Amino acid sequence: MFFYMDYIRDNCILTNDNTLEPLYTLPNFPVSMSCVPLDFHEYKYIDMIFEICKNTGMIQLKHIPDINDIYITPHNTSYGKIWDQLYDKFIYVIHEFLITESNITLLEIGGGFLKLASKLLQNNNKITKYIVYEKNMSTKYINDERISIIDEYFVNTTQITSEIDVVIHSHVLEHVWNPCEFIEAISRHMKNNKYHFFIVPNLQETFKNKYTNAINFEHNFFITEPYIDIILHNNNFDIIKKEYYLDHSIIYITKYIEREKQKQNFPNMYNEYYSMALSYYNYHIDLIAVINNKISVFDGDIYLYGAHIFSQFLISFGLDTSKIKGILDNSEEKKSKKLYGTELIVYSPNIISNTTNVCVILKAASYQREITEQLLNVNENIVIIS
Repeated sequence: MFFYMDYIRDNCILTNDNTLEPLYTLPNFPVSMSCVPLDFHEYKYIDMIFEICKNTGMIQLKHIPDINDIYITPHNTSYGKIWDQLYDKFIYVIHEFLITESNITLLEIGGGFLKLASKLLQNNNKITKYIVYEKNMSTKYINDERISIIDEYFVNTTQITSEIDVVIHSHVLEHVWNPCEFIEAISRHMKNNKYHFFIVPNLQETFKNKYTNAINFEHNFFITEPYIDIILHNNNFDIIKKEYYLDHSIIYITKYIEREKQKQNFPNMYNEYYSMALSYYNYHIDLIAVINNKISVFDGDIYLYGAHIFSQFLISFGLDTSKIKGILDNSEEKKSKKLYGTELIVYSPNIISNTTNVCVILKAASYQREITEQLLNVNENIVIIS
């Protein structure tokens, strides 16, 4: 175990001004939310320092680990009903706006395991070339001769030789180093009147609802609609339409329009976001006190759900892991590994199917109901603590 820091942000990522002030710190936080082999012990930690810009209200992390330490292994290989329905909705919207197009060259940034590509290319002969920038791929949902995978991150210096008709990305904007530079880089590859479709997490609702996957070393800034809309405007993207999916995501349909636009300033969300951040922190302090009290008197097997940031946040806020037998997760790739920064082994939820006295600690954001139903189907007698 050792502690280190790689990149330090001193300025607001929206304005580049030195206008930041501290909010709170989660000390010694694991740098990755990956799962690792049982014999892996070289964990790295950084203080997760939350700061806020006094002029815009942008909440961001001060210290950011090296990208190679954050993304040790893929951790988005398991898709449930919520993701499937979100992608189906996204595909429907894309088809709606491209109904008259043909011979499309499409660029997807951060294609993951090509789940979105598999849905978009199915029974679709309008797309003739599908370029994917993805650095962190180990398995694929689809093999299609139209797909060309670029094993690189899409950054502001990326050069693309193909003429791009459509750009898409899903849950990528919140992962980049600088959202303004990212959208600007996309705009440089756009032709006039071409579409840019993307999905972002609804971080305003996520943070307000106290979800533990809101801000972390992957989502290292609080990118919300008021900021996204200005970034798009300042890079000549007109917002054609937005669609909201539960409290989970926002679908943006934008079009690149070549014209001179007057740059807009970012709104100041300081008072609202400062209050939201402190409420978030205090909620989790109180929550962990309640959970620790419940598990201290529970006489049976105790598991934590989510081999991911959900569990790491609870542990960082003080969750007592001494009685926890392991972590439950649906991902086959994570099974029989351990969550980075812990010695907790990952098991399939089926391990509790025949257990007569078991409880599961579950704080799973927008997926709470879906996972609760799954766990009760596995064992209707389990106690769920949330």
